[in-house]
Amino acid sequence: MTMDFLARLGRMPQFAALRHRGFRLLWTATLLSSTARWADLVVVGWLTLELTDSALMVGIVAAAKMVGYLAAPFMGVLTDRMDRRGLLLVAAGANLAAAASMLLLFVTGALALWHVISLALIAGLTWALDNPTRNAFVPDLVKGEDLTNAIALNSVALEITVVVGPALGGLLIPVLGMSGAYGLICGILLLDMLVLLVMGKDVRHGVAHVHEPPLQSLIGGFRYVWGHPTVFVLLAIAFMMNLLVAPYRYAFLPLFARYILDTGAAGYGMLTAMAGVGALAAGLWFVSLGNFGRKGRLLVWGCFVWPVALAGLALSRWYSVSLGLVFVAGFAQAIVWTVIATLILHHTAQPMRGRVMGLRTGVVISLPLGNFLAGALAEHAGAPLAQGAYAVAAILLLLIIVLRMPGLRRLD
Repeated sequence: MTMDFLARLGRMPQFAALRHRGFRLLWTATLLSSTARWADLVVVGWLTLELTDSALMVGIVAAAKMVGYLAAPFMGVLTDRMDRRGLLLVAAGANLAAAASMLLLFVTGALALWHVISLALIAGLTWALDNPTRNAFVPDLVKGEDLTNAIALNSVALEITVVVGPALGGLLIPVLGMSGAYGLICGILLLDMLVLLVMGKDVRHGVAHVHEPPLQSLIGGFRYVWGHPTVFVLLAIAFMMNLLVAPYRYAFLPLFARYILDTGAAGYGMLTAMAGVGALAAGLWFVSLGNFGRKGRLLVWGCFVWPVALAGLALSRWYSVSLGLVFVAGFAQAIVWTVIATLILHHTAQPMRGRVMGLRTGVVISLPLGNFLAGALAEHAGAPLAQGAYAVAAILLLLIIVLRMPGLRRLD
């Protein structure tokens, strides 16, 4: 029934890529896997806070969840060489095993902090394989005039869930409890595997038949990015935003909910949900625009609005005001990530897409560093001051980038 609905949706120009069966299945699987991943990141953050009552440990666990991104450039080499559907199934199976292990340890009362950190490391490695593979898979499933729409829809699916997934995770805790939350996450990951299996082996793959050593392929990916200034500056912006702006979701919001706004798990769930509403609104708006021009201008706008909203959050002591600011942050966050992913794929040659998207995933390594430093700073200076310092630093760095790269605003 869902696939039939998506097929009918594909008759609309804004969703033209959904008329392709393979892409419909990949898009559905992407929504499932990415939602489960980001929901798990929030649930494990609150679980760590309950286990340790330490802002620093929340930052450490969040960092462990993403440190596997260091392997993403190597995974990109695999993506350009191997069957992409098979790689996605491997990643989905490993994700399901990690989530099921967390659930089993929790319900048996055997869960310890070292379990949480170890499983977080495993999940990070699987995502380092999953993310570049899904992005590079899109051009294999959609050709011609629908490719631009497919790239946009895939980016929207990935980037909306960056915020919607945490929103779901925050709501699951007060509604279902920790065990119920992990049970639902396991169910979502199982559905992801089933959708990939339904896709079948008859889909087209753009795997290059290369004979160069893997290390040489990896170096080739770095050289390609270095030689293409547009792709390089987009990756640099993604690195900086993950370092200084994105940690608000994982290192700061639990602290604001518990210590500043005094709203507990239910209030934390509403804060994350409001960010998800903002991201959903942004995604629907972005897709409705079609293949519009001057995407660079929209990127610059979003890059400034996001940290400005978080600077306001650092000053707010009113729950209703904080909800509105988080909505704005979620809206801007979804726009930034969607435009970056769309522009990178548009400016990257097909044989290099796996490696470049591996590097795009790899720059997210700055997020665990940002989470760790955020937790350490909040531990000593308090969450409001730490969040404010992060936001101001991001705004200043963005000003430098925009002034030194005036062509950024003219990108299409």
